[in-house]
Amino acid sequence: MRIKKKKVLFLTIGTEVLASSRVRVYQYLPFLEDAGIRCFVMSMVRKPAVAGMKPSFWKGIRILMGRIVKYLKIGYYCLVCDVVLIQKVLFPVWRQNLIRLLNRNLVFDFDDAIYLSGPLEALHRKGVREERVCHLLRICRCVIVCCEHLRSYSRPHNQNILMITGPVDCERYVPRKQREENGKLIIGWIGTPNTTPYLEPLIKVFAEIERNYPQVAIELIGASPLKGTCQAVKIVEWSFAGELDHLHRFDIGIMPLWDNEQSRGKGGYKLLQYMAIGIPCVASPVGINSSLIQEGVNGYLADSEEQWYEKLARLIENQALREAMGARGREIAERDYSLRVSAPKMAEYLKRIG
Repeated sequence: MRIKKKKVLFLTIGTEVLASSRVRVYQYLPFLEDAGIRCFVMSMVRKPAVAGMKPSFWKGIRILMGRIVKYLKIGYYCLVCDVVLIQKVLFPVWRQNLIRLLNRNLVFDFDDAIYLSGPLEALHRKGVREERVCHLLRICRCVIVCCEHLRSYSRPHNQNILMITGPVDCERYVPRKQREENGKLIIGWIGTPNTTPYLEPLIKVFAEIERNYPQVAIELIGASPLKGTCQAVKIVEWSFAGELDHLHRFDIGIMPLWDNEQSRGKGGYKLLQYMAIGIPCVASPVGINSSLIQEGVNGYLADSEEQWYEKLARLIENQALREAMGARGREIAERDYSLRVSAPKMAEYLKRIG
């Protein structure tokens, strides 16, 4: 007797190039297919418009027709699939209701404090993002979040919540085989231009490290230029193909954050990447960072310039300590936060819905 596969439609905020969509959806797909779930993915990303340029009439018609076709396809898949998972997409409330009319088995997955007002909302009306998030939380069968802060935020609106931190693919992110002899010791960070401002409080710390430890370099993957930084800092362009090679250069990974609502909703993915490749971490004690970092075991927490310098210096001066903390971090990543551990949970969760 042939077993009918469960069909799941994923509506993602981006393609696999976007870290959030890659981590929360795309990397799961082979595991879900192996578990008997047939997956359909549609990305909601739009091509950015060129500032100051209006499309021609016929190009505008083609864009409009393309959007109509896309939403007709969404409607069709909503009808034929058993579950619709919305990954971080904040559709207008009327469109959320329409999707729910077509399929009552909705799942909402989000891994950031996306309910916070954006800068353009002053031109529209306050709280539109939060209104959309809260409405989606209420109409969904269940919710998937990345951290305790987002679970607490979601709980008044929906009691069926699954928390999956990360996950990190420990078969892709593996420890390097050996360190380059006579090479620089690298303190590293990975992020995006949008998250570069989190590094600004460490500019003086970087300068102090440069003065006292000339053997140390600081590499920032995916960052935009930092004003007033020292010569030891190098900005490295991010690409998925080259990401692992750059991470393997790191000896210490850092994750500074401001202590605010936005930061408390983050999932700590860069810490998981550092842990998976077997290096110690130093991070701000904000949100999930305080759970991922076990003080003195796989890294340190620091909330002042003095603490950042002192704990980075401790790791710079002690190779054995770096190696021991890195090995422990790898163990924790594999045991608690790996894709191999989380994928079966996700598959079982999706199978139970409806």
